[in-house]
Amino acid sequence: KQWYQRRVREAKLDKAKIESEKGLATENAAEIASLIAKNKDAPVIVEVLKTKGTSKGISEGLKTMRKKAPETAAVIMAVNDDDVFFHCLVPKKLSSGVGLRADEWLATFSGMLGAKCGGKDLYAQGSGKGAAQVEKALNLAKQYADSKMK
Repeated sequence: KQWYQRRVREAKLDKAKIESEKGLATENAAEIASLIAKNKDAPVIVEVLKTKGTSKGISEGLKTMRKKAPETAAVIMAVNDDDVFFHCLVPKKLSSGVGLRADEWLATFSGMLGAKCGGKDLYAQGSGKGAAQVEKALNLAKQYADSKMK
């Protein structure tokens, strides 16, 4: 009987966590939409979300970016306690034109976050620990983009 009560309690906690993450994902997507509007003609956006983040929220926001700013490359990071989530989107035109690759872009800073990453030249994502290192990671991501865009 105790094992059943524990599983019911865990299921309730999982359900609450899922609901909480849905709300965060919606907030993240809205914040990314706002970034797109503010930086509409920018070739590159490298930002840390101000709202607490989830990987799903960044993913949803970048889907919007693909539609509304198809020529913009981006690294979007989000912090949730000590967890750091990040996604990178690179338009085909920039990947083939200036050699900006999503997987290489994330590799420039993911090590300092102890992150696990995956992806290819047009889209990559990762997550790690170390919210204290986010500003340094952000600067490395900006430097990499600047070096490729010259």
